[in-house]
Amino acid sequence: RIYFDPATLSQIELFKSANSSLYGTNAMGGVVSGRTVSPAGVIGQDLVGSGLVNATTYASVNDSINNRLLTAWGDGKKAVSLVYSFRAGHERQNHGTIPPDPQSFDAEAVVSKFTVRTEIIEFTGTIDIFEQESVTNVNSIEVGNNRSIIHESQRSRERFSIRAQTLPEVEFAYADYYDLSLSIQDSSQETINLQDRSDNNLLRRRDISFKTSLVGLETSLMKKIDSENFTHDLQIGMELSSSAVESKYLVTDTLQNGNILEDNRKSMAPSDVSELGIYILDSITFGEEQDWVLSPSLRFDFYEVKPQSNQVFMANSANVGFNPVGYENEVWGTPAISLLHRFNEGINYYFSYNRGIRNPTAEELNGFFEHPPTSSTTSSFIIDANPNLQEERSDSFEMGLQVNLAKDVLGVSIFKNFYDGFIDLIKQPSPGVLDLYSNDNVGKVEIHGVELSWKRNEWKLDESFPAFDLGLSFSWSKGKKIDENLPLNSIEPWKLVSYVDWVSEDKSKGTRLTTTYRSEKKYDQIDQSFGEVLPIDDSLVFDLFAWLRISEHWKLNGGINNITNEKYFLWSSARRGGGHSTNSVDEKNTQPGTNAFVKLEASF
Repeated sequence: RIYFDPATLSQIELFKSANSSLYGTNAMGGVVSGRTVSPAGVIGQDLVGSGLVNATTYASVNDSINNRLLTAWGDGKKAVSLVYSFRAGHERQNHGTIPPDPQSFDAEAVVSKFTVRTEIIEFTGTIDIFEQESVTNVNSIEVGNNRSIIHESQRSRERFSIRAQTLPEVEFAYADYYDLSLSIQDSSQETINLQDRSDNNLLRRRDISFKTSLVGLETSLMKKIDSENFTHDLQIGMELSSSAVESKYLVTDTLQNGNILEDNRKSMAPSDVSELGIYILDSITFGEEQDWVLSPSLRFDFYEVKPQSNQVFMANSANVGFNPVGYENEVWGTPAISLLHRFNEGINYYFSYNRGIRNPTAEELNGFFEHPPTSSTTSSFIIDANPNLQEERSDSFEMGLQVNLAKDVLGVSIFKNFYDGFIDLIKQPSPGVLDLYSNDNVGKVEIHGVELSWKRNEWKLDESFPAFDLGLSFSWSKGKKIDENLPLNSIEPWKLVSYVDWVSEDKSKGTRLTTTYRSEKKYDQIDQSFGEVLPIDDSLVFDLFAWLRISEHWKLNGGINNITNEKYFLWSSARRGGGHSTNSVDEKNTQPGTNAFVKLEASF
């Protein structure tokens, strides 16, 4: 579920290891952190000046147009910024013999921030609105009784927040910095599925929705403590949130004689979710040259799910004995620690350990679904609750080397991750003809791997040749289910990405050629326990990007992706089969062939 437009972000950070000690539940394998555009990010920390940027991009891969407008103004004491993004397009093209289902979509996103700066505190208010609509003609399953299927979807999110933070130059007795923020957010996804069915000559409409309303409070303080041998950068924080989760599932059949039948299949017990996290982290610098940095952290979490009484839901689930369950987490403390040594100004090496958790969601605990037999299939199944469901847990270890020299930047890391209690939908023993499923914790998993990156700045083949930047990154990992001694299907084949980058001496133009090689996924690397999953071949893809600064205010970007028109699959999408698909490596799952984009940007 994506409820934001990346055009509203000014910064994205990736944490690739578990980090529940800072981010709490769900940070079991990593964190993607995004920061939206602010006045300071556009006109500077002094909040003085104004700016305006407008960029329009066309992409052939889905025949889409995106326009991004960004503006900001400030006088030093108060400032405002606004970013507005509009997108409209169609289905993403593939390179297979079976085209994707026809689709049209449009989306709008607005983020506006207002900043007021006093002598000691800066206040920032945020209005964040996102809306997306799509209409899909689901040709791929218009078989059997389904004469035509139209799927309409609307996704929306509204977030309002206010934040107060002390200014860095202000001194306090007990802390160097205070931060407090309050946010209110509503998000929803509503879908309408329209079917023209041949059995009983009826028109069927399914109205399905999922909504979450959330109120959150966050606060933190930081204090720097100096002693003769140690320097501490101490941070203490608290996060508190309360959310209400609910869903709707209404089936309306219009019969040939004009009669209308309604069936309310409410598929989840409405639930209240409460989260409280308290954390403390420190960055301790020590050593004769202050060349060691020890960073311990610890977080305590309380997580609770309370299902609410709902007559419609209970009536729908009573005949199959579905009972909503409450939940409280058992794993309270999540520690982490890292140690870094600066060998010299350009070289350091490090070791880190992180504990991660992911608590079951309200849907996993109290989501109910019944698929009755139909005239087109004799299969029927029930998804039931599991009152014994527990949190997923992970322990991540990593060691690495970082080198930053005059013209070369090198990074090497080796990692080993242990996971326990993965939550998955598992078939359970059941009497009768119904298949019974429930979410369950499914044993232990181990993953290990290595990552390598290298960059060379201003490389010249000969002094008479222009300078280039070169770079590459390599990633390889292997994982298995310990209890069953089977490979882990979520592991991607190894990948090597390299690039050559050139910029003119006057910085008016530049170009980059990127090469991506993805290894094959072999049959013996795939767990076939849940049905046939086919292997994929390796692939080599070339992408070319170029830019030209036309004038002081105008810039033109463009690129051609998959220059050689390579036909290939990504394992992350090819391994998703089942449902109405014939197999995992379906022609619809091929990645796009040669495609291009162009972007025109004006800044003032």
